[in-house]
Amino acid sequence: MTTLVDLRMVSKNHDRYEQAVRSRPAVQRAIAYFQDNIGKITSTEDFMKDDKLYRFVLEAFDLGSQAKSRGLIRKVLEEGVSDQSSTANRMSDSKFREMATILGFAENDGDNLKQPAVVQAIVDRYVDVTLEVESEDRNPAVRLGLYFQRRSANVTNWYQVMADNALRKVVYTALGLPDQTALLDVDKQKALLEKRMDIADLKSPAKVAKFLDRFAAMYDMRNGGSTGTAAMPSIGPISRSGRASVISIDPSITMTLMKFPRF
Repeated sequence: MTTLVDLRMVSKNHDRYEQAVRSRPAVQRAIAYFQDNIGKITSTEDFMKDDKLYRFVLEAFDLGSQAKSRGLIRKVLEEGVSDQSSTANRMSDSKFREMATILGFAENDGDNLKQPAVVQAIVDRYVDVTLEVESEDRNPAVRLGLYFQRRSANVTNWYQVMADNALRKVVYTALGLPDQTALLDVDKQKALLEKRMDIADLKSPAKVAKFLDRFAAMYDMRNGGSTGTAAMPSIGPISRSGRASVISIDPSITMTLMKFPRF
């Protein structure tokens, strides 16, 4: 099966696959523990001591690979985001800043985590990330595509793309740029990208869908065609969840209700 077919199938039936993830006992236990305990956390120190909460949150913010970097995570959370010279604000990967902003230990002792909408948004994102990670077993390109689909609306400049390995892989593959392009000076990379694509297109779901079709086709061209892997498990009829979380609602509504950036 081709990457294009794989990616379209998962995207079209996303709610079904997501519900299958939510229904697993291990995932349900992880979510229940997070919901029951995260509101009790008032400091970075408390958070770092609870390994279950720590790993759940890092996974939700796409930072699971950084779980062993406890010193870095501590600095990111303790310094917060109010100071422009803080660790989170100086890092090229915006996910660290997103996590520090949402957890808010430095700014408000974690009061954000007492808001049900924030807790639910983190849970929803944990489920999304879990689905993406598992899709890699079928086809690594599907994980990349799903990640890009989720993150693209928050991209406002090409430097964000260049700083994120997965976003960069999707964009450079779709635009036919060789991997060696990433070795160029960042301003030269930015100029190349600007000539090939209007970054504002990432705000349009329809244009993102077409862009991902192009990525899928180019990925197979580069990697020898169809994936030839086992099919995704059958998970029943489509049923739209109808959820509206901090991740999915309009940014202007989020700013009004939640008082911090969409993530």
